[in-house]
Amino acid sequence: MISVQNHLRLLSGNNICFAILTLILVSCGTKKVVTNSGTKDTPVVYDTSKPKPNTTKSTDKVVVTDSTKPKVKVDTIELKYPKNPTPPIVIKAQPQPSNKGGLSLKDVYNIKLLIPLNSDNYSPNEMAQSRFVHFYAGVMRALEKLDDEGIKFNIEVIDTEEGTKPLQEKTNEILNEGTDLVIGPFERDDVKMMAEKCKEKGIPLVSPWQTSTKITNENPYYIQMKPNLKEHFLKLAYSTASEFKKGEVFIVGKNNKETNSWISYFQDAAATSLNESSKDFYTPYYVTDDSLSTGPTAFNRLLKNPKVKAIILPNYSYSDESFAYSVLRRLMAEKGGKQIIVYGMPMLFESEKIEFEYYHALQMRMVMSDFVDENQSDIRAFRREFLDLYGEIPTQDAIKGYDLMLYIGRNIWKYGVNFQNYLEYEPTSYMQSTYNIKKAKSDDSPTANDLDAFDFYENKHLDIIEFKGTKFHRRN
Repeated sequence: MISVQNHLRLLSGNNICFAILTLILVSCGTKKVVTNSGTKDTPVVYDTSKPKPNTTKSTDKVVVTDSTKPKVKVDTIELKYPKNPTPPIVIKAQPQPSNKGGLSLKDVYNIKLLIPLNSDNYSPNEMAQSRFVHFYAGVMRALEKLDDEGIKFNIEVIDTEEGTKPLQEKTNEILNEGTDLVIGPFERDDVKMMAEKCKEKGIPLVSPWQTSTKITNENPYYIQMKPNLKEHFLKLAYSTASEFKKGEVFIVGKNNKETNSWISYFQDAAATSLNESSKDFYTPYYVTDDSLSTGPTAFNRLLKNPKVKAIILPNYSYSDESFAYSVLRRLMAEKGGKQIIVYGMPMLFESEKIEFEYYHALQMRMVMSDFVDENQSDIRAFRREFLDLYGEIPTQDAIKGYDLMLYIGRNIWKYGVNFQNYLEYEPTSYMQSTYNIKKAKSDDSPTANDLDAFDFYENKHLDIIEFKGTKFHRRN
């Protein structure tokens, strides 16, 4: 693990591998600390398990040694320092919380970022393309901006795939005294375990990646940043029910228990949206793998229906990617000049199998929690700055890390260690993400009948995006 103070500014022109190397020069038995040597552009790296080097002496090279096996063969990191000698490092005592205005506020907050960098198994070039390295780089860019706003954090980054010790055995070390917030981890089982540990200790846990209604119960410290599957279905149901009439929208899928449960959920949601007692707004349409692969008439009956205007493809899992692709391929081949709008889940947007011709010909619309509108000026500026700094074009994960850290950082600074209780009053839009945090219930909630109780906090915001011209856009 490493510790990074957000008043440390990364040097302009460094490759993203600088961030990678900062992370991988770490071992389970040795803790590296990156701290401020007195000026924002003069970082000093030292090993806290050994005597401190003379920090008052200026040098052009920092040599980082480690008694354990290094992840990458790197002996030195070349850094350009100012000519003036740097002053000694001053380590301040950790400030205690204050209760200004009923809020537990601190001068500096201690954050643990649990992220699967898998640094043992990747070369630097491979790591430079890793979604989690890009997420981490986005977090670092946000910390720099927060520093400009006077917001201070100590970030300890923990590679959850480092070493042989499972995460569960590291929780006491991670959730030590002074920890104010945990971001991550990635794996679902790790999130469930960490959510319970954080609940016991009263430490907020932000989950950027996992989405579920079964992670935890009666846990006011768990904040899920991605809406769950049912929220995606609700968004599609409300959107189609408001635009089309009964009988104009078909739900396509296999005739099995899973598809029928989805259809039932859509019917209930549409009925609620329309304030009607009937639950048959949508028309089911079943297909098989054989009909999609062998015959030219898989959608003959559907396309002959003069009412049909749209279909919903509710499959969300990548295990259904081939099925979803086959549905779109057959629709393309059979529809002729008929205008059909296809609604679907994020998997349709992220799939590498689906070409742009499908998006255009089928007027596809997808429900998304994170969408990068390349026309935004701030997105273009972020990409230019990221490329100049790291030598890499930022992925959506970099923007996600940037947005998330800004949102969480500003709110914990404003509201203190129990900031999650105030997020309902702070709906905010950033470059890629909009955060509309609400109280949510678990599927197996022990307080299901208590309208005032809740199980966790969840971001409820979702967009419908559509393909127009040559790009995707948010629908108004």
